[in-house]
Amino acid sequence: MYDPPEDARALVLEWIRRARDSQVRHYTMADQLTARGRRLGLAVIAITAATGTSAFLSLVAIAVAPQMRIVIGLTSLCAALLASLQTFLRYSERAELHRRAGARYGAVRRRLEAIHACDPFMHDLRDIDIVRDELDFIAQNAPHVPRRMMSGAHRIVQPAG
Repeated sequence: MYDPPEDARALVLEWIRRARDSQVRHYTMADQLTARGRRLGLAVIAITAATGTSAFLSLVAIAVAPQMRIVIGLTSLCAALLASLQTFLRYSERAELHRRAGARYGAVRRRLEAIHACDPFMHDLRDIDIVRDELDFIAQNAPHVPRRMMSGAHRIVQPAG
């Protein structure tokens, strides 16, 4: 059951909590995508290096067994597939989008905290309207965060600032 905030003070506090949760989720998603991209990139490098070395050795060796040619061919196919996946999945690009969204949520959170710290009982509704519009803009333009990330937000290590 959802209980909407009863006054401006409660609204600002709720927005601070939500902005913090969104900030953490986006930074966590960025970290995960960066790690996935790194692992995939390392796999591409390793397999491409192995394929290149095998191909070079097969050119040098006069009699290469047919099984070795098949292994070289499959390794080459695997390298091409992983390189294609690396391009298609765009891990680094997606991670950067999440980092930007996390930074934007962090900036709004800090602004909300400053509004709340000035006088927690006397909020200027114009400031709240401006922050609401900014939160709406960020939410509309931020990349999607999977639901599994939302449920675990409370267990995630909080970033500084």
